[in-house]
Amino acid sequence: MWEPPAAGAPRAGGRRGTRLQILKLLKGKVVVGHALHNDFQALKYVHPRSQTRDTTYVPNLLNQPGLHTRTRVSLKDLALQLLHKKIQVGQHGHSSVEDAVTAMELYQLVQVQWEQQEASRLRTHPEDREPDSSTDTEQYMEDQYWPEDLATSGGSGEAQDRRE
Repeated sequence: MWEPPAAGAPRAGGRRGTRLQILKLLKGKVVVGHALHNDFQALKYVHPRSQTRDTTYVPNLLNQPGLHTRTRVSLKDLALQLLHKKIQVGQHGHSSVEDAVTAMELYQLVQVQWEQQEASRLRTHPEDREPDSSTDTEQYMEDQYWPEDLATSGGSGEAQDRRE
């Protein structure tokens, strides 16, 4: 389980460092969430389909009795209809923690069937075991690939020193 850094712990190093830390956490992991394409797009990242459990597209969830289905169902509607739980209410609207917990609860409803289907699919289509994009892009996070004003804005001068 993820825990926040201790008080006084060194920061990730801005947006770039934070992105790298996130990519390291995701590498080789099964990622569960709802509408994960939005999160992956923000990270400029492609996670292997075989390791992605997106509750937006789960046939086992969408075929639950009493669920009025569309092609894609909102997390709020799935939570209400399948978990009998109201989320994203009140003046604050979305809570990323509440959304993540709810997506995990939905996944757990169909986890056994989903994992069996995924294992079967990978046996019949081994070519679907694609690598994630973090290994392909990590090298481009090095200072030499960044515009000079961004690479040196951290104040350390390390990027400038390496170029001289």
